[in-house]
Amino acid sequence: MSWRGTQGGIAAARANHDVVMAQTDFTYFDYYQSRNTEEPLAIGNYLLPLDKVYQFEPVQRELDPADSRRILGIQGQLWTQFIPTLFHLEYMAFPRLAALAEVAWTPAAQRDYVSFTGRLWVQEQRWRILGVNFRP
Repeated sequence: MSWRGTQGGIAAARANHDVVMAQTDFTYFDYYQSRNTEEPLAIGNYLLPLDKVYQFEPVQRELDPADSRRILGIQGQLWTQFIPTLFHLEYMAFPRLAALAEVAWTPAAQRDYVSFTGRLWVQEQRWRILGVNFRP
């Protein structure tokens, strides 16, 4: 698992090891989502807005095709030392988890953030019906 940048994952893939990419800068959902002072408590001042999650590229261009196959997938992290309730946890995870899922399942050349945010409206309606607390 490569969480301290991309270089560890690249080195592991080149050494013929399977890799899960989980870079702190793109996949740690316990960070603040905006500069808004009304955001619920999160770790540090680091910002991880939705668009940055969507920019994550788990398969680095510098890997050749054989090594790229060693990237098994990605993982989002949500440490809970500042998150005391499920209500708070949902707020921290959603909609960033939807962005990370699209990054995982959609080839880079087919990803489109504008399209994603347009489609996100439908997903937000589902979350409302289910009672999920998400960041609008």
